[in-house]
Amino acid sequence: MLAGAALRIGLMFDRELSFDEAATAFFARLTMADLWGDTGRLETNPPLFYMIAAALERMGLPAEYFRLASIAADVASIGLAALLARRFSNQFAAVAAAWLVATSPVMVDVSVEARAYAMLATLGLAGVLQTIRVLDDGRARDFAVLVLVEVAALYTHNTAVIMLAGLNGMALLAWAGRRPRDMRLARRWLAAQAVVALAWLPWLPVVFGQAVDDLAQFWIARPGLMALRYEVQKIAGQPMVAWPQPLVDLMFMALSALGMVALWVGLRRDRGLVLGLGLMVLAGVPVAIWLISQWRPLMNGRVLLWLVPLHLVLVASALAWRPRWAAAALLAGLVVVQLSAFPAWRAARQGENWRDVAAMLGEGMREGDALYLSPAPVMLLLTHHGWQPAGHALYARPEWRWYRRFPGMLVAPDAAVATLAALPRLWIVTRRDARSHAALVGALAVTMTEMRVQRTGRQDSGIDVSVLTQR
Repeated sequence: MLAGAALRIGLMFDRELSFDEAATAFFARLTMADLWGDTGRLETNPPLFYMIAAALERMGLPAEYFRLASIAADVASIGLAALLARRFSNQFAAVAAAWLVATSPVMVDVSVEARAYAMLATLGLAGVLQTIRVLDDGRARDFAVLVLVEVAALYTHNTAVIMLAGLNGMALLAWAGRRPRDMRLARRWLAAQAVVALAWLPWLPVVFGQAVDDLAQFWIARPGLMALRYEVQKIAGQPMVAWPQPLVDLMFMALSALGMVALWVGLRRDRGLVLGLGLMVLAGVPVAIWLISQWRPLMNGRVLLWLVPLHLVLVASALAWRPRWAAAALLAGLVVVQLSAFPAWRAARQGENWRDVAAMLGEGMREGDALYLSPAPVMLLLTHHGWQPAGHALYARPEWRWYRRFPGMLVAPDAAVATLAALPRLWIVTRRDARSHAALVGALAVTMTEMRVQRTGRQDSGIDVSVLTQR
């Protein structure tokens, strides 16, 4: 855990703030009333992580230090992974899991970003571990901790409801596989889940509202079956290791599968738990998110990142199945493979200079101009870098909920045309340098101009579109 903390803190300032971290900074500076009110509901994530960032902001820390919240959560996940591996296998598996999570480039990447995903991963691990403890002992204290973990997850990310569905499915299969079945435990479990549902009830209308909100579609595409396969490969493999791919991915995925076999053989009296973990959590959650994405674009690798430590626990369980000296050598090799990804990772992260874009906008943008930030939500970058009052007001206006419909067509809602009629200039910022995206941006400008002409009846639109591309 100390080594993992040192690695993460050492890399914490290796890049400028990203678009999404600018969003965290924006919401962290809102009052609690705004964060839990209409302005906060424009964001598709619940407020818990932003409340932690707000506490750091009120301590006078710059936005870059909000990453400490993610780092602290991810360091905790190292210890939780060790505890889970110890419960599944033995002490060697616990040590192996701790080192694998501590040096995982995927987990380090998410931990040095001021977003909620590292905390979601920690709560996912804690949820699995605490579910097993409740099934083992059923003490009131264990139930209370489980309720706190589940409620915290629901207020960390909206997709945590799918995580909880997987945990409940795992618990059901584990309980059904044990003889005799403990009906008292089942009743207490249902009561605990009812408490969780009641605690989530105040936020449920917001989730429903966001499910039908245009803002919810702003950039995530509807995935096909190959996208599901690729996401599963990213979860179980090591995609950030540049060489020799895809052999590294295949090796980690094979070890994860072998770990599942090791648990099936080793936990003969608790195979319902193994079946529940594999079927409901490791397989069921990605498939459920993929299915939901066919109706509402949702599937993003980051909402599945909390499964990565669980796969690394399975890898550790596979290593503990081998002779100790061979397992130790293989563990050392896997740690070296993971650490080999960090030089390229640092070079890529240091190249993300979004402050340059903010400076260019700051020099040219004037009050009354509008900003389309593609593919991120409107106004977040600019509001973080000093244009807060006007940016906040424009961001909160419902007619500026630009979004993308798939495949490949940007649409300006008709309600925005009245605002466009008064705009001196529209600024478009994009990270993409592809010809298709450039054509898409140009089509957006033409579409808005045509809509304005139709609405106002004037042939000379007078709108000025400026495009900045950050590479």
